[in-house]
Amino acid sequence: LLQHLQRERLLAVGLLLGQVERTDLVQQIAEVDDRIADLRADLGTDLPAQVGTALDGTRTLAELRTAVLAGQAAPEQILGGYGPVHTALIDSLRLRFDVDTRTSAGRQVLALDGMLRTGEGMSAGATLIVLVAAQPTDQLATAYVANMATLNTESVRFSSLITPEQLALVDLEAAAVTARTNPDFLVQSGLDPVAATAGLEVESLYPAVSSMITLGQFVEKKLVADVTAEVRADRTAALSAAYWVSALVVTILVVVVLLALAVGRAVARPLTRLTRSADRVARVAESELVRVADDESDTAQPVRLDPVDIRARDEIGDLARAFERVQNTAAGLVERQVASRRNVAQMFGHVGRRTQNLVGRQLALIDRLERQETDPGRLEQMYRLDHISSRLRRNAGSLVVLSGAKGDDAHVAPVPLADAVRLALGEIEDYTRVDVQVPAGVSAAPAVIGDLVLTLAELMENATVFSPPHTRVVVTGVLTEDGATLSVVDHGIGMSEDRLAEENARLTRRERLDLAPTEVLGLFVVGRLARRHGWLVSLAGTAAGGVTATIRI
Repeated sequence: LLQHLQRERLLAVGLLLGQVERTDLVQQIAEVDDRIADLRADLGTDLPAQVGTALDGTRTLAELRTAVLAGQAAPEQILGGYGPVHTALIDSLRLRFDVDTRTSAGRQVLALDGMLRTGEGMSAGATLIVLVAAQPTDQLATAYVANMATLNTESVRFSSLITPEQLALVDLEAAAVTARTNPDFLVQSGLDPVAATAGLEVESLYPAVSSMITLGQFVEKKLVADVTAEVRADRTAALSAAYWVSALVVTILVVVVLLALAVGRAVARPLTRLTRSADRVARVAESELVRVADDESDTAQPVRLDPVDIRARDEIGDLARAFERVQNTAAGLVERQVASRRNVAQMFGHVGRRTQNLVGRQLALIDRLERQETDPGRLEQMYRLDHISSRLRRNAGSLVVLSGAKGDDAHVAPVPLADAVRLALGEIEDYTRVDVQVPAGVSAAPAVIGDLVLTLAELMENATVFSPPHTRVVVTGVLTEDGATLSVVDHGIGMSEDRLAEENARLTRRERLDLAPTEVLGLFVVGRLARRHGWLVSLAGTAAGGVTATIRI
């Protein structure tokens, strides 16, 4: 990828100088983009974060590419645009870090870093020398001289790390540069690039520079192949050593197991008796603790545990007695937890009922004020206050349900099902987005109206909160042989299949409040009310996205 980006930079300069066709640069840009896509696809999640960030940096070249193809870019823009991207790609590999230079492979990795930086310096220098030959300016000449100084320093460090075979390739590359220019060209250009290129034509210099860069890239590929081969050889040797060490470890483990078996026979019999007794006690203790922990009645029986059947006075007997103390302590903790949970539930119920009473008095006062008010503006504000109070009453009702108590239902006559849905609408915030399509001809019994309204309000609140503001929530109803089925349909973010299965299980099974996640307390309330009245509540995905909640009454 780095080599293709370097070639793209040279082609961009060539296009500005009229040495290449526009289609050549377009094809090279497409090749670079394909390389980036292939790199991301091949590595996937194994792509290092630093490399991914460096690849993202190539997107900054989009505007520069457009300007070059339109003939509106200056040479300085090309040099300043591509150079940092190339350097970021080299730095992202972090080849200078975490290498052991005492090994041959470590020195080769360090040499590869030097070769990549040398190659970038040569590519940038080649681009600069072409620009100096075409448009000699002090700025370009200074940039070329600085680049050559850095390149010479990097080359000295790089040459001390490579193998003789690789050094021969580097010497071959230097000979190719001399053959394409003149024997003193590199030295003269490093001192005075304008004078060194005075007798050279861009038409002949540009192809020579392009072929010289291609030859340098062969050296890079050779070094990459050498590094890969050496690291693979080290890996094979390390794996062989690991296999031998693993075999030795397995042998030692077998010996240790045999010794342990021999020693263990001395204490096997008393431990067997203790294990059988402890297993019996554990089964009894588990059933008792589960019974007490899940019992929500007000008069729960205390935990009854069996003693451990062991009378030995040795260490095993001490262990048995310690185990018995542990289970007694656990039983005491569970009983305390149950008492604490019941107290919290009662507190929920008291707070909920007190809040309901206060909100009821508040609603009555608001109703009287509404009947006496004639100003439309203040009347609208009172309606909004009335709606907020209704929502507060719903929250108080949810608290009563969470406590396990039954709320007081003020209804004394059956209520049409459509009116029950509208009562629930008055207790949610975004009620204007809900469409009610419930048929007439069926009414709810007075004893279930309060809980039905609370259930519908919780489901409609979820539907409006988790769907976009511009969508509608539809409440439909159909009559069945033994009742009715209501559906609350939204077109929101929906749920995954696993989440739907989890929430449907929560709606049917009994679950303790202190174990339920706080973000599903609304569905916790719905599930408890459904189990209380024998309703069937289920969640399913909406065909066009969203969730459909169904209540069979």
